[in-house]
Amino acid sequence: MNNSPKRIKVVYVEDEPSIAQLLVSGLGLFGVEVHPVYSNAEALLENIEDGTYDEVDIFFFDIRLPKMTGVELATILRERGEKRPFVLVSAWPRPEADLLQKLNAEFLPKPFDFPDVVATIQKLSQF
Repeated sequence: MNNSPKRIKVVYVEDEPSIAQLLVSGLGLFGVEVHPVYSNAEALLENIEDGTYDEVDIFFFDIRLPKMTGVELATILRERGEKRPFVLVSAWPRPEADLLQKLNAEFLPKPFDFPDVVATIQKLSQF
């Protein structure tokens, strides 16, 4: 019988490799698996239907991405019926509260404060 806690799985869309690696490494220390990491929204959309994400608990999207933004990606996925939690991240100002509510998304500022990131993930993984 396996009594170890369920490992939380996160998909991350981030166009800055060093920031992506920071989140992957930092959250790995807390038992959170961040995989895969995509550098653009289009790559996630191309792969989301193939069953790869069936075990994913939470999606993290940088707001400022090339071509399609993280907000646009979140909007498309919600329109397609995606119910799992979204976390939008950015070094830019926080999106308006009504937009976050409409997307049913959380916001975390960059640079990351890992206790806040972990607390947000733990809260969202209780759904």
